[in-house]
Amino acid sequence: MDTVRKITNELAIAGQPTPGELQQLAEEGYRSVVNLRSFNEIGFLESEQQKIECLGLHYVNLPIQAENLSLNDMLPVLQQLDGLPKPMLVHCDSGIRSSIIVLMKIAIEQGIESENAFQKVVKLGLLNN
Repeated sequence: MDTVRKITNELAIAGQPTPGELQQLAEEGYRSVVNLRSFNEIGFLESEQQKIECLGLHYVNLPIQAENLSLNDMLPVLQQLDGLPKPMLVHCDSGIRSSIIVLMKIAIEQGIESENAFQKVVKLGLLNN
């Protein structure tokens, strides 16, 4: 799968996977898929949850908007990731939101305070805050 980028053994990011890529995720041992897209976004795969659950994977839709994304928007998403079976794919439309969330998760796991981790993401130019 060209669109999936494995970040750690537990976390991968991607833009919107195709139905065929969803099947491949299951075959590769992924256990959860987190979709950061909202249903009204162009290209939202309406059957994604059904397809993923039919493959025996966990599915969570946690829509966040990239514009003006704040630490307060991210914290509930990060908390929900902790309870999901790994390895997991976190995806959005282009991979930017998923990159932000995964970078934040890794930074916090490494002991960086959430506000400092947020500022590092801002400095990388992934957010316009």
